[in-house]
Amino acid sequence: MLTKDKIIPSLIINIIVFTVTLGVVISYFFEEPSVLMKHGYETFRFFTTDSNILAAAASLITAIAEIMLLRGRIKHIPKWIILLKYTGAVSVMLTFCTVAAFLVPVYGFALVLGTYFHVHAAAPLMVLISFAVFEREHKITFPQTFLGMLPMAIYGTVYLIEVVFIGESNGGWRDFYAFNTNGTWYITIIIMLAAAFVISLLTALFHNKLLKLSPKQ
Repeated sequence: MLTKDKIIPSLIINIIVFTVTLGVVISYFFEEPSVLMKHGYETFRFFTTDSNILAAAASLITAIAEIMLLRGRIKHIPKWIILLKYTGAVSVMLTFCTVAAFLVPVYGFALVLGTYFHVHAAAPLMVLISFAVFEREHKITFPQTFLGMLPMAIYGTVYLIEVVFIGESNGGWRDFYAFNTNGTWYITIIIMLAAAFVISLLTALFHNKLLKLSPKQ
């Protein structure tokens, strides 16, 4: 059962995540053209943006449910909202881990400066903390851990089609994540899906472990 001392910090984090993410995404439409992005709408090609939008949307919905909890309109956050927040948490943590382990070594620390600090580090950590530490309402079962992999699987399919099957020369996307370096896209796909599964599983275990410490409903 969520108590007031858990609802309030979670609500604050969720509002911050949604508000700042919305501001960051809007700011992309006013930036000067760059090598990776000539037009603002091209930001939606990046998993970073997509995962942060998913997490921000889940945070907003969770915040609304928490306000209803505080007002006594509902007694529990619905399971589907917790699962949505879980999926968003896994997605942005995948972004966080990919940036830290792979993209920073390739592109440098510029990826954690300015607005990138929020979408690559701050938001992922805030979403994970709010989900695992404060939003202890429902257990995440093993079959449900595959939900955490779904956004990566969908995005990976689109990225594969645009980068490998269509190709930049034919109007597809540039390999901005360098996942097809030396034609090794098939290895990258296995690694990313495995990483998504591990992060999904660990996030569920972290949440469930803390859930056991919560008062009985």
